[in-house]
Amino acid sequence: MGSSSGPILEVRDLVKHYGGVRAVDGISFAVERGTITGLIGPNGAGKSTALNVIAGFLPPDGGRVLLDGEDVTGQPMHRLARQGVVRTFQMARVFGGLTTIENLLVAAPAQLGETATGLIGGKRLWGGQESELIERAKEMLTAFGMRDKADEQARNLSGGQKRAVETMRALMARPKLLLLDEPMAGLSPSLSKQLEDLFLELTHDGLSMLLVEHSLDTVERLCTKVVVMAQGKVLAEGRMSELRTRREVQDAYVIG
Repeated sequence: MGSSSGPILEVRDLVKHYGGVRAVDGISFAVERGTITGLIGPNGAGKSTALNVIAGFLPPDGGRVLLDGEDVTGQPMHRLARQGVVRTFQMARVFGGLTTIENLLVAAPAQLGETATGLIGGKRLWGGQESELIERAKEMLTAFGMRDKADEQARNLSGGQKRAVETMRALMARPKLLLLDEPMAGLSPSLSKQLEDLFLELTHDGLSMLLVEHSLDTVERLCTKVVVMAQGKVLAEGRMSELRTRREVQDAYVIG
């Protein structure tokens, strides 16, 4: 059984290489419960690769990943998702032929209508759950300022709106650990602010997040701890306000 104390995620000496290049070179850090940990660094630092390995999208070549104190190293993405780990991507991935609200609904776990029992029992068995999920999806669309796009085919949305849909879809899966890869990219300033407020609200409800983000102002507002990567390694950890003053961080990552 998982532990209810200690970090929700521990990364220990994690390694991922491509040929002779170590994209992730023995990194270690932890994500505390109910907090947002930032993962920053220059392009090519290995941030997205690290996220891919942690999420089970790529197998590691060394090291360990612990979730709730349990070793989940190398488990595939779908198994980790069932344990509450959900990841978003740099390039928004939506189901273009589905409507916006349908994109959200497909992510909801344990839907009775998709089981053999639900097929036999019919709508009287799963209708109530379906109504609850639709209401939750509508509330999320309202929170993101996209209620008027509920019935729009996702392929017709703007890049920023598609990214927002991916984030909403991840939240519909009710994760306990959310891995976010540049969720603010392409969003309008107003939607970015709404998303920041929502993320902070969700941490108060117990959700934990690991956030890759280029906007350092966003990182400073959201993250209680920041991990700086450079050339596949962890260069420094701390609060953003403190990291801005450190010479080794400035040399690797120009921080204004």
